[in-house]
Amino acid sequence: MSALETYLERHNAFEAIFGKDPIAMPTNRQECKPLFDRLAGDLSPENLCCDGELPAAQVREKARHLNACWEELEGIFGREVDEGEVWSW
Repeated sequence: MSALETYLERHNAFEAIFGKDPIAMPTNRQECKPLFDRLAGDLSPENLCCDGELPAAQVREKARHLNACWEELEGIFGREVDEGEVWSW
């Protein structure tokens, strides 16, 4: 299973608790944009380190996983995307 598939599986399992619809693996640029936005939020310092609660090793692992998801999403999107661009959407 790819990093992005794992991310979506975990996200969908959590959101199911609240009765929200699952997010499918994106297949085009429009479907990628909300996931870039979600990943950018997850990569923010306060979310990445859980407000300072995670040990450094867990923060590094979490960042590695989220960055792998970002790269995979860029592959679907068709080009590199930077965080500033995401926030402008």
